[in-house]
Amino acid sequence: MESDSAVSPPTTKSGKLAEKTWWLPWLLGVAALFVAVLVLTGAFDGDPEPEEQIRDRQAVLPKSTHTVVYEVSGVGKSPEIRYVVDGTAQTEKVEGVDLPWRKEVQITVGPGIGIAQLLAANADADSISCSVSVDGQVVNQGVAPGQYSNVACSAVIRPNPK
Repeated sequence: MESDSAVSPPTTKSGKLAEKTWWLPWLLGVAALFVAVLVLTGAFDGDPEPEEQIRDRQAVLPKSTHTVVYEVSGVGKSPEIRYVVDGTAQTEKVEGVDLPWRKEVQITVGPGIGIAQLLAANADADSISCSVSVDGQVVNQGVAPGQYSNVACSAVIRPNPK
């Protein structure tokens, strides 16, 4: 005898699992769409390169240029005068210079400090003296008495805040 009632197919374990997790493909699709949006907007660009980070930091740290005047006083000639020209380690030397002697340089410092330094030697005069001025202010002076003596003057230069 034939019945009009519909007979449902037998249910398997995989069929039951599919009925319970019908929402999983939708969830995966939404997650993939979310990741695509993040990639397109640049959320995964990562940190900038170290060189780029250094340039960015230096741009906001203070840096300033200063007028430095070196002066050596005495009688006769100085066999040798040495002075810093860049605020760190680059020096220049002049020999057999008539005294008094004066040199003006522009030194840029920042973000760290800079150094202004002057060393001078005396020949057979009684004494030799030096001074260092930064932006019109005498910041260091020195005197060395006697023949064949050496004198040194120096200063620390700090960058001006912006």
